[in-house]
Amino acid sequence: MKISIFGMGYVGVVSAACLLRDGHQITGVDPAAAKVADLSQGRSPIQEPGVADLLAKGYQAGHLKATTEASEAVLRGEMVWICVGTPSGPDGTIDLSSVEAVIKQIGRVLAGPAFAGARLPLIVVRSTCLPGTTSNRVIPLLEKESGLTVGKDLNVVFHPEFLREGTAVDDFVNPPKIVIGESRPGAGDVLAEVYRNYPARIFRLALAEAEMVKYYDNLFHALKMTFANEVATVAKSVGVDARKIAEVFCADTRLNISSHYLRPGPAFGGSCLPKDLRAILRFAAVNSLRLPVLESVLTSNEAQIKNLVARILSILDEGRGTRDEGRGKVGMVGLAFKTNTDDMRESPYVKVAKELIGEGIKLRIYDPVVQPARLIGSNKQQVQKALRHLEELLVSSLDDLSTADLIVVNHAIIDADRIHSWLAAGIRVLDLADIRGVDPQTSGYEGIYW
Repeated sequence: MKISIFGMGYVGVVSAACLLRDGHQITGVDPAAAKVADLSQGRSPIQEPGVADLLAKGYQAGHLKATTEASEAVLRGEMVWICVGTPSGPDGTIDLSSVEAVIKQIGRVLAGPAFAGARLPLIVVRSTCLPGTTSNRVIPLLEKESGLTVGKDLNVVFHPEFLREGTAVDDFVNPPKIVIGESRPGAGDVLAEVYRNYPARIFRLALAEAEMVKYYDNLFHALKMTFANEVATVAKSVGVDARKIAEVFCADTRLNISSHYLRPGPAFGGSCLPKDLRAILRFAAVNSLRLPVLESVLTSNEAQIKNLVARILSILDEGRGTRDEGRGKVGMVGLAFKTNTDDMRESPYVKVAKELIGEGIKLRIYDPVVQPARLIGSNKQQVQKALRHLEELLVSSLDDLSTADLIVVNHAIIDADRIHSWLAAGIRVLDLADIRGVDPQTSGYEGIYW
């Protein structure tokens, strides 16, 4: 394919080199004359293993061109990739000036007579942008400058990059995933064809979803590095080799290095996580160790619980007076901190239940594993302190929740049919367990992060 790439910085040059490797014809565009001069001779303007060789081979094959002129590049391209920088401003605000400047250039070329009746190129945004940027800023600006309508006259996609300096060529040709955000279903078909033979799963998403994936990755990478360093701080203070601890930690690919605990959902609880986190934080305080990330974990967890209570109250207030007088009735499915246990020590659902009762909510709870008569020790003490009349709150059947205005599903111990029956009866459902088989768009049905 003929692909024009705006922005001959790190991402643009690496992308150009790897696309040349695949046999595509590349036109690089950049306002810096020195970069264009290098590329026009098959030389790389950046230092990155493998890039210079790929550019030289592409140039020798006659597949690499470079220019400072936007019109020349847009006219050549079946696709136009935007790979310009989006740096941070002094206050952290993302600077979109380069993206917008390129979009204006492209739009004005598309509005010209050269494209009258001609096939328009696919516009591919690779520059890292906050969720909503492509829909709310890029597309309106492109339509304004070109006089065209995205989705009707031409297509726009957001295509994040996952390239690490030093290993960028391998990251491009052996990607962990390929993400294409589309302005409409099928908008990214031409781009997907480029990756037809690549050994990676292609995710076709909405524009904002694709934009968010990039941040999801980088935020987690930053968090992982900081977490490892904070744990190492604790280890060093007691003479433990943090590298050995990390080796053992990383060897666990069942829980530690896995998708476990990385799905959005309710706050954590139980007998281990809160207790152990508090113990380490107290140890750090006594020994004058600073662990800013770990120190914020419990605060963030409590905020999740407060947010959940606020959301439940908001849902009830929306429907106030439609079924009964008063604030409303709430049913809960699951009270223990997780499914298949009766352990309610520091269960977030116990905390939610206590808050709701304090707000005057009529609450009923179904948890088939929790049997008050069999509770012992600290488990019994903690739940009795929070919910003094637990026996009066618990019900023996899901049918006993049928008078509720809202049912909050904490545990995945029901199926979609049960949820559909509640919705059909006019009961709203807040599904924290992500029960499969329910359309998230169904009226009256909500998920914790939908």
